This record gives sequence, C-alpha cells and structure tokens, in this order.
Amino acid sequence: MQVIIYWGDAVTLYGFTYTVPSIINELGYSAANAQLLTVPIYVLGIISVLLFAWLSDRQQVRWIYIIGPYSIAMVGFIALLVIPHPRFPGLTYAFLFAIPAGVYPPLIGILSWIGNNLGPSWKRAVGMAMLISMGNLGGAIGSNIYIQQQAPNYWLGYGFSLGILLAANICTVILRLVYIRENKLRDAMKEEDIREKYGEEELLAMGDKSPLYRYVV
Repeated sequence: MQVIIYWGDAVTLYGFTYTVPSIINELGYSAANAQLLTVPIYVLGIISVLLFAWLSDRQQVRWIYIIGPYSIAMVGFIALLVIPHPRFPGLTYAFLFAIPAGVYPPLIGILSWIGNNLGPSWKRAVGMAMLISMGNLGGAIGSNIYIQQQAPNYWLGYGFSLGILLAANICTVILRLVYIRENKLRDAMKEEDIREKYGEEELLAMGDKSPLYRYVV
C-alpha cells in the first residue's frame, strides 16, 4: 500500500519531467523557449514543497498533505485530458503548473509518514530503503507512458497518471484508517498493565509494535 502511495509521486513525476518540454514545444513554442518555460513551473513546485512541508510539520499531520497536493495534480491531469490540444496553448500551459505543485510535496510527506511509523531504528532503516527502492521502480513506468504517436493529447500518459494518483489517494485514506484503528485499540489498554507484562527493554525492542507506540496520522 505504501508503495502505491509512493508510485503516485514516482510515476507522475518521472513522466512529467521527461515530457513537459515536448508538451510545451507542441504548443507552438521553439525548443529553446519550451525549456525556458519549464522554469516557472518548477519554481512553483519548489514553493509548494516548502509550503506543504511547513504546514504538515506545524500541524503534525501527514495524510492530508499527501492527498491534498495529489488532488491538485489530479485536477491538472483532468484538465489536460479534456482541453483540445493545441487549440488553447495558454490554458494548457497554465494547467501544467498544477502537476509539480501537486506531485512534489507528497514525496516528503510519504517518506516522513512512513519513517514516523516504523521502529526501532533498524526497522526504520530497512523499511525506508525498501520503500524508496520499490517506489522508484515507478519511474520505469512513468518514463514510458507518454507515447509520441499520441502527441499532443497523450491520452495514456495523462490517463495513467490520473489513475495512479487516484489509487494513491485511496491507499492513503485506507492507511490512515488502519493507523487510527490501531491507535484506538492501544488507547484502550492501561499503561500500568502493559508495563507489568513487558519490561522497558522489551517495549523498546518491539518498536512500532509496542502497545505504548502511537502511529502518526
């Protein structure tokens, strides 16, 4: 489930990064200008990362700052699917901004969310390495879904990206519900009873499986 959430970022990010200069070029701009016009798009992506990371850390909430940006990117892909290309180049270009603004921020949220909910340290290290390794395989998908024969509409690229973002949002909500349920079950236990049953070293070794551990949502 965590891998699918990560793929929402990896698939769309790799595909968009490799293709956006071609998309702009096909709107009637020269190759050089198309490269230059990608700069403001990425600048907005950086600003979006800083904003959502600050909000997430301030509120100590992760899930909403994953599905929120992903939803912004979904709006962008829906618009790119329905706009008749290249009839409205300005409108197409405007909606390109929604992709990095919505796809860049969740990567930080995903990594911190999964890292927050893995313990002890050895499990966190292994789990994070596995997530990043398997998640980055999404790049192999993303870099092959924008087919030149479909230009300038890129039905497969836009449609597949929209679908994986939807799947990532669904998995994010499910994972949140699982964490909330587990936290409630542990809240029902009395700390005195837990400490009578387990020693301090045992509780530390159990990591996120410890009854005293609370998952971050």
